[in-house]
Amino acid sequence: MEMLWRAYFSLNSCYVYLKKNNHTTLISIFDYILIGFINHIAFKMRTIFTLLILTILYSCINSSKADQSQQSANNFSQNILSEKFKGMNYTGPGRGPLGTEPFSSMKEVGTNIVALVPEASLFQNNLKVVHDFEGQWYGETSTAILEGVKQAKEVGLKIMLKPHLEPGIDVSDWERPEVDFTDSLSIVEYGKSAKEFFNKVDIKVRKRTNWRGDLMAKNDDDWLLIANAYEQYILKYAVMADSINADAFCIGTELKVMALEKPDYWRSLIKKVRKIYKGPITYAANWDSFDQITFWDDLDFIGIDAYFPLSDNKTPQVEELLISWQPVKDRIEKLQRKVGKPIVFTEWGYESEDYAGKTPWGSEGEVNIETQVNLYESTFQSFWDESWFLGVFIWRWSPPNELGSSYNFTPRGKQTETVIKEWFNKE
Repeated sequence: MEMLWRAYFSLNSCYVYLKKNNHTTLISIFDYILIGFINHIAFKMRTIFTLLILTILYSCINSSKADQSQQSANNFSQNILSEKFKGMNYTGPGRGPLGTEPFSSMKEVGTNIVALVPEASLFQNNLKVVHDFEGQWYGETSTAILEGVKQAKEVGLKIMLKPHLEPGIDVSDWERPEVDFTDSLSIVEYGKSAKEFFNKVDIKVRKRTNWRGDLMAKNDDDWLLIANAYEQYILKYAVMADSINADAFCIGTELKVMALEKPDYWRSLIKKVRKIYKGPITYAANWDSFDQITFWDDLDFIGIDAYFPLSDNKTPQVEELLISWQPVKDRIEKLQRKVGKPIVFTEWGYESEDYAGKTPWGSEGEVNIETQVNLYESTFQSFWDESWFLGVFIWRWSPPNELGSSYNFTPRGKQTETVIKEWFNKE
């Protein structure tokens, strides 16, 4: 019995010593204890104590590896968050491949990180979350995302994965009529059939919507269906983020009602993502509710899709816009001080149209490059030099086949591109 107690205390002392001394003398300690037991314990007992010693040593080593892994993850997060994000959102073309050109052209204006945007649809009539379906926009498929990762890394861009969820309708039960798009009567009949189908669809979400921020279940059972399906979608891309060594990961975008009503769900999802992906994590909150989110403390930086209305004028001037930005900036800075996390505009941009500052999420007007330029310039002047402001992801950089279009968000090929280049390359 005395010998067993000695064995116990020897092993315990070994464990404490190894923890304190970071295992620098593992082999010599192991040999010392093992020889001591061989000299004092019968042969049959030797195997038991040897296994016990090995078990304790294994536990010590794995504990150290876990600590080192967590420290490595923390260092990784601190490193990526130490440099301003000069980012672009990129959704790619409707058809593949992506090619290198979009990424090299981003790099030329000073971009250092790209947000690649896979997209899934939540069918409002059966609550299924579907991704990589036939006919999907190519740039938002998993195949395109992996292609984008390769192309972005080749030109030296960092990567954030930013999965989106869009409301949709499952049309598999629609008996579509044949349509001849050169025949106006055929097109009318096709449209009539579509309208009848959509009007008869039984909607299972709280309300029929075209915006992701409104998506929410009618009851608890249906919420579980949505929650589980969305979790599987996000964890799939968390695995991808880990496998490609992504520099950041966004767990959701503008899911306003879901984020405000189900904060515990998001906290749980964040924990599950962190078990897979060790880099910085954020959520992209809509501009009208960013300071109502209650789980910012579980994330690494505060993401805002910054489509704040700033002016009712057709062509607002920079001076006017700077004044309009000030109360918004005060709100953002108040949240930043409260949470202690840096701010990133995970989406931000304007169409090159009249009144783009009135409804920045979508405008209807004539081409107006000056409006887009002034909106960009005023935002950079308001935020870029603040120490708590970590940067932007512009919505959005366009593929080459969209260069001729002025009626869209892209700054590419417009005077706005010069503004971006000046600020992205500012010392």
